[in-house]
Amino acid sequence: MLLGKAFALTTALLAMWLSPAVGQNYDSVSKAALHVFQVMTFSYPGFNGSVTFWPTSRVPKAKGKVSIVRECETTIIVARLDDIPPAKSFGAAFNTYVLWLISPEGKLETAGEFVLHGDKGELFTGTALGSFGMFVSVEPNRHVKAPSQFVVFVNATSVDGILEPGRPAIINYAPLP
Repeated sequence: MLLGKAFALTTALLAMWLSPAVGQNYDSVSKAALHVFQVMTFSYPGFNGSVTFWPTSRVPKAKGKVSIVRECETTIIVARLDDIPPAKSFGAAFNTYVLWLISPEGKLETAGEFVLHGDKGELFTGTALGSFGMFVSVEPNRHVKAPSQFVVFVNATSVDGILEPGRPAIINYAPLP
């Protein structure tokens, strides 16, 4: 019983240590941790620019960038990934890379599957969300309802042209098999 409580306390403290505080620059945390707990969200009214994707330690040499244009009620998203390994390198069950959008309240939306060309991937999509964060995970297919814990990119914690970020959104992962 005492061992169980100690394990729970240690797990909670580790989760708090790995989860950055509001407004904290978590560049080094996201690159060092295998498990990403939260993503910074941004409001994009009238925005026309780009957002950098930070690679996690699962793909440390990979690069990513997202172009975002907010037009009236729709946000157009063009995402590009470079120097990514084949999805199968994460396990035989994984076949693709999926872009996820997460609202400040934590509501997840699958934005789509990246079209892969060798070690590059691209995705053209749109959303009605005006405020969101983004991350990319490796998945068995594009029809998954919740992200796997294999997060390979998260959006940067600051965006040129947006003065104040929203709040961090907590990621609710699919249960481990």
